[in-house]
Amino acid sequence: MLEPSYDPDDFISDTVEDPDNTKALAVADLDNAIQQAIKYRGVTVGPTQPLSLTDIGQLLDFLASLKHQAVSLGWIYGPGSDGIVQSLDAKLTAAKASAASGDDKTAINQLNAFINELQAQRGKHLNDNAFYLLQANAQFILSKLGSP
Repeated sequence: MLEPSYDPDDFISDTVEDPDNTKALAVADLDNAIQQAIKYRGVTVGPTQPLSLTDIGQLLDFLASLKHQAVSLGWIYGPGSDGIVQSLDAKLTAAKASAASGDDKTAINQLNAFINELQAQRGKHLNDNAFYLLQANAQFILSKLGSP
């Protein structure tokens, strides 16, 4: 992990008289505050390639894992969010079963229902991070199923 660094002594002038060492103490306090402010906080979620770009079941499993990651990051939140998570899971599970049986049309409908629920919960129980991450990946899967 990269961390920014600097030498706080660069901010203390040797030519300035400071018998009580107040400037040095102020710089040390500032240094501590800066170090706390610039420390790594949070998680970066970036594009990753799923195991397969053609296996719909694996793509749906990947989407489900992204949804669970969004929950753990607090991007799906609030009272009632457990029910929303279960509902989204049910739609993905149903889409996976439909795709596995060769019923792509039903899988498309179930993924569209998944996206519709994301849209309905956006700003209520899903923040924009969760919405865009899950919607974009669902749209990608729809494109693999031949949906316009």
